[in-house]
Amino acid sequence: MNVRQKLLGGFLTVAAMVAVTGAVVLRADAETTRQAAITEAEQVARGIAKDVAFGLAADTEGEQPPSLIEHPGALRAYLERLHDLQNRDIVVVDTGKRILADAVPENAGMPFDHDLGNEVGRTIADGRSRVFVETSVDYPEGIQQVVVPVIGEGGSTLGAVILEYTPLYEQMKAVTARAETIILIAGIICILLVLALGVVTAESIVRRIGRLTRAVESIRDGDYTQRVTLGRRDEISRLGDAFNDMAVRLDRSAREILAKEYTDRILANAGEGICGVDARGRITFANEAAGRITGLGVEGLLDQEAATLLPDVERAEVTVDRPDGTSVRVAYTVSPIEKDGRRIGGVVVLRDVSRQRALEGDLRHQALHDGLTGLPNRKLLLDRVDHAMARARAARDAGMAVLYLDLDGFKKVNDSLGHNAGDALLRTAAERLTGALRPHDTVARLGGDEFAVLLEDAADPERSAQACVDALNKPFLVQGREATVSVSVGVVPGAQRYADADEVLRNADVAMYAAKAHGKNCYQVFETRMHEQLLDRLDQESRLREAVHRGELRLHLQPVVDVTTRELRGVEALVRWEDPERGLQPPGAFIPLAEETGLITEIDRWMMIEACRTVREWQESSPETAPHWVSVNLSAANLEVPDLTDRVAYALAGTGLAPECLVLELTETVLMRDIAVTAGRLEEMRELGVRIAIDDFGTGYSSLGYLRDIPVDVLKVDRSFITGLVGHQRQQELVRAILQLGHTLGLKVVVEGIETEDQLDLLITLGCRFAQGYFLGRPEPVASLRSRLATVPAP
Repeated sequence: MNVRQKLLGGFLTVAAMVAVTGAVVLRADAETTRQAAITEAEQVARGIAKDVAFGLAADTEGEQPPSLIEHPGALRAYLERLHDLQNRDIVVVDTGKRILADAVPENAGMPFDHDLGNEVGRTIADGRSRVFVETSVDYPEGIQQVVVPVIGEGGSTLGAVILEYTPLYEQMKAVTARAETIILIAGIICILLVLALGVVTAESIVRRIGRLTRAVESIRDGDYTQRVTLGRRDEISRLGDAFNDMAVRLDRSAREILAKEYTDRILANAGEGICGVDARGRITFANEAAGRITGLGVEGLLDQEAATLLPDVERAEVTVDRPDGTSVRVAYTVSPIEKDGRRIGGVVVLRDVSRQRALEGDLRHQALHDGLTGLPNRKLLLDRVDHAMARARAARDAGMAVLYLDLDGFKKVNDSLGHNAGDALLRTAAERLTGALRPHDTVARLGGDEFAVLLEDAADPERSAQACVDALNKPFLVQGREATVSVSVGVVPGAQRYADADEVLRNADVAMYAAKAHGKNCYQVFETRMHEQLLDRLDQESRLREAVHRGELRLHLQPVVDVTTRELRGVEALVRWEDPERGLQPPGAFIPLAEETGLITEIDRWMMIEACRTVREWQESSPETAPHWVSVNLSAANLEVPDLTDRVAYALAGTGLAPECLVLELTETVLMRDIAVTAGRLEEMRELGVRIAIDDFGTGYSSLGYLRDIPVDVLKVDRSFITGLVGHQRQQELVRAILQLGHTLGLKVVVEGIETEDQLDLLITLGCRFAQGYFLGRPEPVASLRSRLATVPAP
């Protein structure tokens, strides 16, 4: 905010205060007028009440006038006379608020109910006068009334008098209206004068300050010839005179100090400390940076022995202790000054490298430690393991061991509560591990939820491993919620026997995976066979990766039969692996590995294309025996593939199979992972014309509500419902209910696992139409199935 705005703001504030004062005066005057009207009306009403209670004044001495309240005719005449004289309505009521007399005769005997707040009743009850606004159909805007009690002999309340004071109030307002107008006009004139004075004053002051400001800016820019003439004799004028005097002095001294200023400024602004040393080794010159670096200041450095400040002249970096107790790391160079072959002094350049060295230390720490937990990282652990192995070999000590730990269930916590919660859990896990082990044991974080421990002089490493399991088996409190994880630990005792730290850590990792395979939340000691199993697994994984490209996958088909006619209606495509080393492998021998390694999506893609191609070729060459549809299983990983819909469309377009002939099967568990996402992906594929089936129905979520939200066309009842079906009435009713549910929803229901004639007959009775199982046909190569169907029309 500039000066003009501040001055105008001040005058506007004064004008506002004048306006507020005028408004308060007008408001007070209006309130005073209203109170005066009420007081006057109340006094009149009390006089009327007295006349009503005790009668009018006697005409002759000794006369006792009768009470008007006891003579209705006299009371009515009295009120009419008052109404004619004063032109206001007066009502007299008894203690029951019944009108005794009124300016309108027809109201006599009627109850008075125009005071919505019962002000009349309250006045009769407590004897206090009140004001209220009477509202009625005749007077929608209301009539201002005052009510006073009628007090008789002995202080008894006989009723009340209600008097209209609106005319009196209007008369008083008319009398004060002129005074209010004068106050309002005077206030407006004062406000306008204040604002005009503010504008004139602000412009005058700002104009003079502006000239002075422009002159000061010129001086700031190095033009010392500027002068100002402000006129008048006030504080601003004296400020202008002082400025002129200052400008003269600056102009005179600028030339004198210019040469020295250049030199001093260069030295003063140098970021490095510079000291001049004479032939005796004493400091004769120091800049401010040197005084700041050493903590002695410029005066403290002068005449100091340079050897006292820098005791080790052979080194280029020393630690200097400051007088305040702190220390600083200083790097310096000494440049001698010689004349005629004789040393006459030197120049010492100092540089504070404390922050640089601290930063280097931090970088070294960060390079060797985990940023989240502060524990040593893999690099530092491997270095310590190598050194520990060397010491153990030299000392012939067999007590060295390494533990490899991986948290069980950490991904669930991370996915459900978020990464911040996961980080908090990892920090707590690190603290628990450190607390469960000895102080000199090395606990390291290798990344993710994996930790490792180096134990030296460990007589019982298995005991340490169990301590780690116990420490992490307790619930974690994360973001106000309890989270439960466990840990799987691999133990490598006698680690010095192995070639290097990498081999030790690899073996510990293998043992850790053995602990996971053993049921998790435990430890396993490394054995050589574990490594052999790992190598075998790696070999199998490598061969499986090449199986698709080398054409080693085989397509088998299992019939889906219409049980009423025993005719083939569809087939389910199943994959087999023709392993060159182990022969034909069933799905259970390699599908889990494929899902774990991510190869399942490539296998499913091959299966989809091969199944579509095979069925389309069968339909063209032998339509009388060809299946109407083929079912292909999709794993959970496929729902994460962005172009899944494009892959399905490509398989159909490339093979020419009609979309309604392809059924994609997914298990309940896969479908329920994320209903919103899953439903969207399935709807995309249904738009292609493909049908969706729920495989193993009934083994996943017990709620059937998801059938409403997920677009499906086929239910495949799991074989677990068929086992033991014969002779089990309750299970039969359950299967009947599932069949009816599917048919009610318009879904095709296929029952899996038919192995006997009795099961098939019972399912026909229960209303089943489509089924598959070993009794109806085992999975077999395409050529074999086609040949069998060609000779036997129905399975």
